[in-house]
Amino acid sequence: MAEESMGTERRKHERFGVEFPLSYKIGRRTLIGSTVNACNEGMMVESYLSSRAALKVLRILEKIPNYRLEVEFSYEGNTDLRDVEIKHFHLEFSGSEAYRFTVGFWLPRTR
Repeated sequence: MAEESMGTERRKHERFGVEFPLSYKIGRRTLIGSTVNACNEGMMVESYLSSRAALKVLRILEKIPNYRLEVEFSYEGNTDLRDVEIKHFHLEFSGSEAYRFTVGFWLPRTR
């Protein structure tokens, strides 16, 4: 069996770059963000958080594996509210006062 190289794509579905605003709640915090990319079963979302908000969000997420939440988004004039599951997240500090928080949502297709 051949070894998988570093650049090999392992996703089942191709991702497409799209950008639209959305809001989501983690704990009692409503976060505002925008999509970076999306596919049939998920989306990557980017938000900017204060250090205080980032710390509170991380404390919640570290306690709850496969955290489920509701995401509200608007695209082309339509608003949708969906249940999603967080698959992964990343917090990056760039030296400014805002932290870049990226989160991958598993978003089952609607039929």
